[in-house]
Amino acid sequence: MKIDLKTLWTDQRKVNSFFVANACLIACGLASLVVGIWLYCTKNNFVELTPTAYSALSAAGLCVFTGVTIFIITAVGYLGVTWNNKPLFVSYVSFIVLLIIVHGVARTTGFLHKDEARENLRKSLLRNINTTTVITKIGREIKLQLTWDHLQRELECCGVDTYTDWYYSVHWPINQYTPDSCCNPEHFDEGADNENCGKMPDDKVVFQDGCFPKFADWLYHHIILVNWVTSILFIVEIILFVVSCFVMGVLKRASTPHKTRRRSRREHDDETSERFRLNSMDRIADANAEPATVEDGLSTTSH
Repeated sequence: MKIDLKTLWTDQRKVNSFFVANACLIACGLASLVVGIWLYCTKNNFVELTPTAYSALSAAGLCVFTGVTIFIITAVGYLGVTWNNKPLFVSYVSFIVLLIIVHGVARTTGFLHKDEARENLRKSLLRNINTTTVITKIGREIKLQLTWDHLQRELECCGVDTYTDWYYSVHWPINQYTPDSCCNPEHFDEGADNENCGKMPDDKVVFQDGCFPKFADWLYHHIILVNWVTSILFIVEIILFVVSCFVMGVLKRASTPHKTRRRSRREHDDETSERFRLNSMDRIADANAEPATVEDGLSTTSH
């Protein structure tokens, strides 16, 4: 009896640990969902200039998808433990393993290909500097010049690596001009009209820094946040997988007494049926039995 109580106490602690770890995973899923919504609402200013693989909207979609998926998976795990349903819990553990693989690969890929991503971003900016319009996925045409103007005024920069990148633009193939958004307001009087300032011969009136370093820092600021969320999820999922392996043993032990009781009940029913089953050949033998004596035969005839 002491062993049974000790085992019961240990199993209960394992189940409680599972519920705590599952709650931590739900909290991480909620954080991922909030980060995804925040990225979608606030970090889509320059999405037209950003490669799809590195844009804030792609990261936002990944975070939202991860958050919703975690809510569904944790619900499956909770029901599997509460109902002592081993197949349901096995499905839950399989999904946890899948999440571990996905987040582990995503985290490793982001770390190993960071420099490659920066170079791809630079090439994309150089390509877009000679593009006048871009067609979105919903078919809307956007003038990239407006996005470039917003980017250069917001980050106080000009061109990709330097302001001379605009000298080779298709907008003015002969003259070495820059957009008016490159002009540094510090070189003009307050309220003064700086229209066509990019066509001035003095190149000191424009921003000297290129936009690529500042834009890359702005872009990777939210990627760092996503990497932190992914790393925390990866750690919690590994802990939850280890705890789930112990809970699997608890569910197996919990299902054993039920199977034993069902087997004993079935064997008892079979024995009862066998006891009350009447053999038809025995009835025929009793009816044809001859009387032991003459008196018994006469008595039988008189009846």
